[in-house]
Amino acid sequence: MISGYDLVSLWREYKKIESGQIAVDINIGDYRGYVAGVCDVCNRWLFTTPEGTTQGQLCAVVGKWLEEHPKRWHEPAMLLVICALQEAFPYKRKKRQRMWLSVLLVDKVKYL
Repeated sequence: MISGYDLVSLWREYKKIESGQIAVDINIGDYRGYVAGVCDVCNRWLFTTPEGTTQGQLCAVVGKWLEEHPKRWHEPAMLLVICALQEAFPYKRKKRQRMWLSVLLVDKVKYL
């Protein structure tokens, strides 16, 4: 299992590449891939990212959250990514589902 410490190490290497510096770690894509994987699995279940959110934005949100919460780096990386994304993008139900239910209720009331 990947720890928060491992994820922070990957974040630091990822940040270097994003700013044009030379990164030491060969696997800098691991950070982006890890964040994207957690997002793909949990999006619209534990949090809701806005339409059009890029992987770069997700990586930046998670990285900033990691920097602000060093006391939690001992926890599993997946949990930290979920916490960061939940804080930035709280879970929202789709309005269409509620609207569909209200249409059903209105139709039933008409016939009573």
